[in-house]
Amino acid sequence: MSVTNKKQFKVTLDSKEVELCVVRPNVKQRQEGQKIYNKAFRDAVESGAILRGKVNNVMREQNLWDDNKEAEYRKLLEKINGAERKIKSGGIKLNQAKDLALEMRKDRAELRALTSERSSLDNNTAEGQADNAQFNYWVSSCTVYSETGKTYFSNYEDYLNRDDDPATGQAAGSLAMLLYNLDPDYEKKLPENQFLAKYNFVDEELHLVDKTGRRVDSEGRLVNKDGRYINEAGELIDIHGNRVNEEGDYVVEFSPFLDDEGKPIQEKVETVKTTAAPEIVVEAAKVPAEEVKN
Repeated sequence: MSVTNKKQFKVTLDSKEVELCVVRPNVKQRQEGQKIYNKAFRDAVESGAILRGKVNNVMREQNLWDDNKEAEYRKLLEKINGAERKIKSGGIKLNQAKDLALEMRKDRAELRALTSERSSLDNNTAEGQADNAQFNYWVSSCTVYSETGKTYFSNYEDYLNRDDDPATGQAAGSLAMLLYNLDPDYEKKLPENQFLAKYNFVDEELHLVDKTGRRVDSEGRLVNKDGRYINEAGELIDIHGNRVNEEGDYVVEFSPFLDDEGKPIQEKVETVKTTAAPEIVVEAAKVPAEEVKN
Protein backbone atom coordinates (compact mmCIF):
# COMPACT_ATOMS: atom_id res chain seq x y z
CA MET A 1 0.00 0.00 0.00
CA SER A 2 1.48 3.37 -1.00
CA VAL A 3 1.83 6.27 1.43
CA THR A 4 -0.82 8.27 -0.44
CA ASN A 5 -3.40 5.60 0.37
CA LYS A 6 -3.25 6.03 4.12
CA LYS A 7 -2.73 8.67 6.76
CA GLN A 8 -1.37 7.91 10.23
CA PHE A 9 -2.10 9.69 13.50
CA LYS A 10 -1.61 9.07 17.21
CA VAL A 11 -4.09 9.22 20.08
CA THR A 12 -3.80 8.70 23.82
CA LEU A 13 -6.10 5.96 25.12
CA ASP A 14 -6.11 5.09 28.83
CA SER A 15 -2.83 7.00 29.31
CA LYS A 16 -1.20 5.02 26.51
CA GLU A 17 -0.25 6.39 23.10
CA VAL A 18 -1.70 4.35 20.24
CA GLU A 19 -0.91 4.73 16.55
CA LEU A 20 -3.86 4.49 14.18
CA CYS A 21 -4.33 5.25 10.52
CA VAL A 22 -7.10 5.74 7.99
CA VAL A 23 -6.96 4.04 4.60
CA ARG A 24 -8.78 4.72 1.36
CA PRO A 25 -12.00 2.65 1.13
CA ASN A 26 -11.67 -0.41 -1.08
CA VAL A 27 -14.21 -1.48 -3.69
CA LYS A 28 -16.34 -3.39 -1.20
CA GLN A 29 -16.37 -0.50 1.24
CA ARG A 30 -17.30 1.96 -1.50
CA GLN A 31 -20.19 -0.26 -2.56
CA GLU A 32 -21.40 -0.50 1.03
CA GLY A 33 -20.96 3.24 1.37
CA GLN A 34 -23.20 3.77 -1.64
CA LYS A 35 -25.90 1.68 0.01
CA ILE A 36 -25.61 3.82 3.13
CA TYR A 37 -25.85 6.94 0.95
CA ASN A 38 -28.97 5.68 -0.88
CA LYS A 39 -30.76 4.80 2.34
CA ALA A 40 -29.88 8.08 4.03
CA PHE A 41 -30.97 10.04 0.95
CA ARG A 42 -34.30 8.19 0.77
CA ASP A 43 -34.94 8.70 4.50
CA ALA A 44 -34.06 12.40 4.25
CA VAL A 45 -36.42 12.98 1.31
CA GLU A 46 -39.25 11.11 3.04
CA SER A 47 -38.73 13.21 6.16
CA GLY A 48 -39.08 16.43 4.13
CA ALA A 49 -35.45 17.41 3.46
CA ILE A 50 -34.98 19.73 0.48
CA LEU A 51 -32.80 18.88 -2.50
CA ARG A 52 -29.50 20.68 -3.01
CA GLY A 53 -30.74 22.30 -6.21
CA LYS A 54 -33.44 24.16 -4.29
CA VAL A 55 -31.15 25.72 -1.67
CA ASN A 56 -31.05 29.12 -3.37
CA ASN A 57 -34.84 29.29 -3.65
CA VAL A 58 -35.33 28.29 -0.01
CA MET A 59 -32.79 30.83 1.21
CA ARG A 60 -34.59 33.61 -0.62
CA GLU A 61 -38.00 32.44 0.56
CA GLN A 62 -36.79 32.48 4.17
CA ASN A 63 -34.97 35.83 3.74
CA LEU A 64 -31.61 34.16 4.35
CA TRP A 65 -30.36 35.52 1.04
CA ASP A 66 -31.40 38.42 -1.16
CA ASP A 67 -30.06 40.73 -3.86
CA ASN A 68 -28.30 42.91 -1.27
CA LYS A 69 -26.39 39.94 0.16
CA GLU A 70 -25.58 38.74 -3.34
CA ALA A 71 -24.16 42.18 -4.16
CA GLU A 72 -22.19 42.23 -0.91
CA TYR A 73 -20.83 38.76 -1.67
CA ARG A 74 -19.62 39.82 -5.10
CA LYS A 75 -18.19 43.07 -3.74
CA LEU A 76 -16.12 41.21 -1.11
CA LEU A 77 -14.81 38.76 -3.72
CA GLU A 78 -13.82 41.62 -6.01
CA LYS A 79 -12.14 43.47 -3.13
CA ILE A 80 -10.14 40.39 -2.05
CA ASN A 81 -9.02 39.66 -5.61
CA GLY A 82 -8.06 43.29 -6.19
CA ALA A 83 -5.94 43.42 -3.02
CA GLU A 84 -4.25 40.16 -4.00
CA ARG A 85 -3.30 41.57 -7.39
CA LYS A 86 -1.81 44.71 -5.80
CA ILE A 87 0.28 42.70 -3.33
CA LYS A 88 1.57 40.34 -6.00
CA SER A 89 2.39 43.25 -8.30
CA GLY A 90 4.48 45.04 -5.65
CA GLY A 91 5.75 48.57 -6.29
CA ILE A 92 4.06 50.00 -3.18
CA LYS A 93 5.32 50.65 0.34
CA LEU A 94 5.68 47.53 2.47
CA ASN A 95 3.38 48.95 5.17
CA GLN A 96 0.73 49.61 2.52
CA ALA A 97 0.97 46.00 1.39
CA LYS A 98 0.70 44.89 5.02
CA ASP A 99 -2.49 46.94 5.45
CA LEU A 100 -3.92 45.38 2.29
CA ALA A 101 -3.13 41.88 3.58
CA LEU A 102 -4.77 42.58 6.94
CA GLU A 103 -7.80 43.99 5.15
CA MET A 104 -7.96 40.81 3.05
CA ARG A 105 -8.09 38.81 6.28
CA LYS A 106 -11.08 40.81 7.50
CA ASP A 107 -12.86 40.61 4.15
CA ARG A 108 -12.34 36.85 3.94
CA ALA A 109 -13.78 36.44 7.44
CA GLU A 110 -16.83 38.49 6.40
CA LEU A 111 -17.20 36.37 3.27
CA ARG A 112 -17.22 33.19 5.34
CA ALA A 113 -19.76 34.61 7.76
CA LEU A 114 -21.95 35.70 4.83
CA THR A 115 -21.98 32.21 3.32
CA SER A 116 -22.28 30.30 6.61
CA GLU A 117 -26.08 30.09 6.31
CA ARG A 118 -25.75 28.56 2.86
CA SER A 119 -23.21 25.99 4.09
CA SER A 120 -25.39 25.08 7.05
CA LEU A 121 -28.47 24.67 4.87
CA ASP A 122 -26.52 22.62 2.32
CA ASN A 123 -25.52 20.15 5.06
CA ASN A 124 -29.20 19.62 5.81
CA THR A 125 -30.25 18.89 2.25
CA ALA A 126 -31.05 15.30 1.32
CA GLU A 127 -27.73 15.06 -0.51
CA GLY A 128 -25.86 16.63 2.39
CA GLN A 129 -27.29 14.19 4.91
CA ALA A 130 -26.54 11.27 2.59
CA ASP A 131 -22.96 12.48 2.06
CA ASN A 132 -22.44 12.66 5.83
CA ALA A 133 -23.84 9.18 6.38
CA GLN A 134 -21.62 7.71 3.68
CA PHE A 135 -18.54 9.47 5.04
CA ASN A 136 -19.28 8.31 8.59
CA TYR A 137 -19.49 4.73 7.35
CA TRP A 138 -16.11 5.06 5.65
CA VAL A 139 -14.54 6.43 8.83
CA SER A 140 -15.95 3.50 10.82
CA SER A 141 -14.61 0.90 8.40
CA CYS A 142 -11.35 2.57 7.29
CA THR A 143 -9.85 3.43 10.68
CA VAL A 144 -7.39 0.72 11.68
CA TYR A 145 -4.55 0.02 14.06
CA SER A 146 -1.30 0.82 12.25
CA GLU A 147 0.49 -2.25 13.59
CA THR A 148 -2.13 -4.93 12.99
CA GLY A 149 -4.50 -3.44 10.41
CA LYS A 150 -7.46 -4.42 12.60
CA THR A 151 -10.39 -2.01 12.46
CA TYR A 152 -10.61 0.35 15.42
CA PHE A 153 -14.41 0.66 15.44
CA SER A 154 -16.52 -2.49 15.71
CA ASN A 155 -19.02 -1.28 13.12
CA TYR A 156 -20.88 1.76 11.80
CA GLU A 157 -23.10 2.04 14.89
CA ASP A 158 -20.09 1.77 17.18
CA TYR A 159 -18.52 4.80 15.48
CA LEU A 160 -21.72 6.84 15.76
CA ASN A 161 -21.97 6.04 19.47
CA ARG A 162 -18.40 7.12 20.30
CA ASP A 163 -18.55 10.90 20.03
CA ASP A 164 -16.39 11.29 23.13
CA ASP A 165 -13.67 8.94 21.84
CA PRO A 166 -10.44 10.91 21.25
CA ALA A 167 -9.86 8.99 18.02
CA THR A 168 -13.21 9.87 16.44
CA GLY A 169 -12.45 13.45 15.47
CA GLN A 170 -8.90 12.75 14.35
CA ALA A 171 -10.00 9.80 12.24
CA ALA A 172 -12.68 11.86 10.50
CA GLY A 173 -10.33 14.76 9.87
CA SER A 174 -7.57 12.50 8.58
CA LEU A 175 -9.88 10.64 6.20
CA ALA A 176 -11.33 13.90 4.89
CA MET A 177 -7.81 15.13 4.08
CA LEU A 178 -7.02 11.82 2.41
CA LEU A 179 -10.18 11.56 0.29
CA TYR A 180 -10.82 15.19 -0.55
CA ASN A 181 -7.22 16.44 -0.72
CA LEU A 182 -7.83 18.92 2.08
CA ASP A 183 -4.70 20.82 2.95
CA PRO A 184 -3.97 21.18 6.70
CA ASP A 185 -1.91 24.26 5.81
CA TYR A 186 -4.74 25.87 3.84
CA GLU A 187 -4.74 29.05 5.96
CA LYS A 188 -0.98 29.44 5.67
CA LYS A 189 -1.20 29.19 1.90
CA LEU A 190 -3.72 31.99 1.49
CA PRO A 191 -2.01 34.84 -0.42
CA GLU A 192 -2.41 37.36 2.40
CA ASN A 193 -0.90 35.01 4.96
CA GLN A 194 1.94 34.01 2.65
CA PHE A 195 2.84 37.68 2.29
CA LEU A 196 2.60 38.37 6.04
CA ALA A 197 4.78 35.36 6.83
CA LYS A 198 7.35 36.18 4.15
CA TYR A 199 7.98 39.62 5.65
CA ASN A 200 7.82 38.41 9.29
CA PHE A 201 4.58 40.17 10.17
CA VAL A 202 3.15 36.92 11.64
CA ASP A 203 4.53 33.92 13.52
CA GLU A 204 4.17 30.21 12.74
CA GLU A 205 0.59 30.25 14.03
CA LEU A 206 -0.25 33.30 11.87
CA HIS A 207 -0.50 35.64 14.88
CA LEU A 208 0.66 39.18 14.23
CA VAL A 209 4.08 39.96 15.72
CA ASP A 210 6.28 43.03 16.08
CA LYS A 211 9.86 43.39 14.84
CA THR A 212 11.17 41.40 17.81
CA GLY A 213 8.70 38.53 17.32
CA ARG A 214 6.33 39.43 20.16
CA ARG A 215 2.62 38.94 19.57
CA VAL A 216 0.63 42.12 18.93
CA ASP A 217 -2.87 43.09 17.81
CA SER A 218 -3.66 44.93 14.58
CA GLU A 219 -2.81 48.24 16.30
CA GLY A 220 0.62 47.00 17.41
CA ARG A 221 -0.32 46.56 21.09
CA LEU A 222 1.34 43.66 22.91
CA VAL A 223 -0.84 40.62 23.65
CA ASN A 224 -0.17 37.25 25.26
CA LYS A 225 -0.97 33.80 23.89
CA ASP A 226 -4.58 34.19 25.07
CA GLY A 227 -4.98 37.47 23.21
CA ARG A 228 -5.02 39.61 26.38
CA TYR A 229 -3.17 42.92 26.51
CA ILE A 230 0.15 42.97 28.35
CA ASN A 231 2.83 45.59 29.07
CA GLU A 232 6.54 45.38 28.37
CA ALA A 233 7.01 43.38 31.57
CA GLY A 234 4.43 40.82 30.46
CA GLU A 235 1.86 41.95 33.04
CA LEU A 236 -1.84 42.00 32.18
CA ILE A 237 -3.27 45.42 31.35
CA ASP A 238 -6.48 46.85 29.91
CA ILE A 239 -6.67 48.54 26.52
CA HIS A 240 -5.54 51.82 28.10
CA GLY A 241 -2.47 50.31 29.77
CA ASN A 242 -3.82 50.00 33.32
CA ARG A 243 -2.71 46.93 35.30
CA VAL A 244 -5.36 44.24 35.80
CA ASN A 245 -5.34 40.75 37.29
CA GLU A 246 -6.48 37.46 35.75
CA GLU A 247 -10.11 38.29 36.59
CA GLY A 248 -9.84 41.69 34.90
CA ASP A 249 -9.94 43.69 38.15
CA TYR A 250 -7.65 46.72 38.41
CA VAL A 251 -4.41 46.26 40.30
CA VAL A 252 -3.96 49.49 42.31
CA GLU A 253 -2.72 50.57 45.74
CA PHE A 254 -5.61 51.82 47.82
CA SER A 255 -5.39 55.05 49.84
CA PRO A 256 -8.06 56.17 52.37
CA PHE A 257 -10.72 58.56 51.14
CA LEU A 258 -10.51 62.16 52.42
CA ASP A 259 -13.08 64.33 54.19
CA ASP A 260 -13.84 67.92 53.19
CA GLU A 261 -10.78 69.10 55.13
CA GLY A 262 -8.51 66.68 53.34
CA LYS A 263 -8.06 64.36 56.30
CA PRO A 264 -8.16 60.57 55.83
CA ILE A 265 -11.46 58.99 56.72
CA GLN A 266 -11.18 55.99 58.93
CA GLU A 267 -13.12 53.06 57.62
CA LYS A 268 -15.65 51.55 59.94
CA VAL A 269 -14.69 48.12 61.09
CA GLU A 270 -17.69 45.88 61.32
CA THR A 271 -17.82 43.88 64.49
CA VAL A 272 -19.35 40.48 64.41
CA LYS A 273 -21.53 39.77 67.40
CA THR A 274 -21.15 36.32 68.80
CA THR A 275 -23.56 34.57 71.08
CA ALA A 276 -21.95 32.71 73.90
CA ALA A 277 -22.68 29.05 73.87
CA PRO A 278 -25.00 28.03 76.71
CA GLU A 279 -23.21 26.52 79.64
CA ILE A 280 -23.82 22.82 79.74
CA VAL A 281 -23.92 21.28 83.18
CA VAL A 282 -23.32 17.59 83.31
CA GLU A 283 -24.42 15.91 86.51
CA ALA A 284 -22.13 13.26 87.85
CA ALA A 285 -23.68 9.85 87.75
CA LYS A 286 -24.78 8.68 91.14
CA VAL A 287 -22.92 5.55 92.11
CA PRO A 288 -24.35 3.31 94.86
CA ALA A 289 -22.27 3.50 98.01
CA GLU A 290 -21.69 -0.25 98.09
CA GLU A 291 -20.12 -0.09 94.62
CA VAL A 292 -17.77 2.61 95.82
CA LYS A 293 -16.69 0.52 98.75
CA ASN A 294 -15.98 -2.41 96.49
